Amino acid sequence: MTKLGITPPQKSSLVSVEVGPDRLPTNIKLSRDWKNAFEPAQQGQSIMDAYRFGLYDMTARMVEAGTLPPSTVPSLRDAAPMLLRTRTIEDFRELYDQLYLEKPITVHGPGRNAYGQPVLTVTASSAKLISISIDATWANEIDANFVAQDILECCQQIRANRPKPIKDVYMDREPDSQVASRVVEHENYLLQDS
Repeated sequence: MTKLGITPPQKSSLVSVEVGPDRLPTNIKLSRDWKNAFEPAQQGQSIMDAYRFGLYDMTARMVEAGTLPPSTVPSLRDAAPMLLRTRTIEDFRELYDQLYLEKPITVHGPGRNAYGQPVLTVTASSAKLISISIDATWANEIDANFVAQDILECCQQIRANRPKPIKDVYMDREPDSQVASRVVEHENYLLQDS
């Protein structure tokens, strides 16, 4: 990657994030000194910085192996079976936005503060992790391993919220133009029906 002129993000000695092909963390390690090394307001950012390095590292390994990271945007052929199963124009548009506009998804960890507010908030799109917000009091009261585990559980919730591809063997035999035509016809039908 450095041969391509891409400068790697700085690697942290206190935070390590492994990133999967779906561009979300699969493993997070926080050192014992993590809580003391960062101001409470910077704890979430320290994990995001390590995430950026993990994303760079995953991409570099794939490029060196001669492959590219999988696309986070499905082809129309892959999206069509899902879009054609929608029953309302609102469902169609919501799914379309989720597939193609990288609409952010926000989830919360299980913990709550004294006011009933979430102590952990993770936001991601279909292409990347966007932010991690951690309540400093909560993070300082529990073991760093629990913080990492709760973030990973939030990432699992985000994965679960992503649309699941559907295979249609009949549509696989149709030309792209016919698949596109079917999606447009279905959208028009839903528009008329609403």
